[in-house]
Amino acid sequence: MVAFDILLIATFCRRGGVTLLKKRTRSDWVLDVAGLFVQGTAIPWLQVAIVIALMAGVFPDLAGSLSWHPLLSFLFCFVVVDYGYYWNHRLFHRKEFWAIHHVHHSASQMDVLNTSRNTLWTSLLIIYLWVNGVMLYLLADPAIYVFALTLTAVLDLWRHSALEPSGYIKKCLGSVFVLPSDHAWHHSQDIYDINFGANLNLWDRFHGTWHQSEQAPKEIGVVSNLTIFSKLWWPFK
Repeated sequence: MVAFDILLIATFCRRGGVTLLKKRTRSDWVLDVAGLFVQGTAIPWLQVAIVIALMAGVFPDLAGSLSWHPLLSFLFCFVVVDYGYYWNHRLFHRKEFWAIHHVHHSASQMDVLNTSRNTLWTSLLIIYLWVNGVMLYLLADPAIYVFALTLTAVLDLWRHSALEPSGYIKKCLGSVFVLPSDHAWHHSQDIYDINFGANLNLWDRFHGTWHQSEQAPKEIGVVSNLTIFSKLWWPFK
């Protein structure tokens, strides 16, 4: 929550931040506030609680059974789960599932508030929320795992912002991590079947879906004629 507040203030207090606020419509506010509360807070906690309760009922002896080294816990969450999400994200972009995901791409500008914009039940289909619940149940000491998933959440907020690093810092971070400018291309109006990675850009580089440019996309967001109700609950035509 602290990270969100900092990124939010930094986004709208920077040069051009007031313009970003003025461009937001009533629909933007409804979709984004609902998404931040439901997908960004309520459903993840509910999913973890449900998974842990199910695991406790079916596999009570496995609670705290994994005594992993902290580094292994971190790498599993930050790298392995990230790779799983890469494919999860690519699946969302297939025509069979695009209706579910296109609401997220309907934002016409990049800012922290639209990070969790989605049909409200979409998060039930996101792999890492289920995996995280299982791992929190299995790990004897989940502290480092919680740190890794928190870092993942912070990076998610950051890459949806317009807070781009510059110079040497950009070069270093951009060699491994998905930067806001990279993710902006994923949200472009023309070519959005690129840059699927969350934390790391390695998966896109390896699988040929990586796109990097010094130029910003001309237009952000796909056109959607759905009503607010449809975007929140039933995004199918």
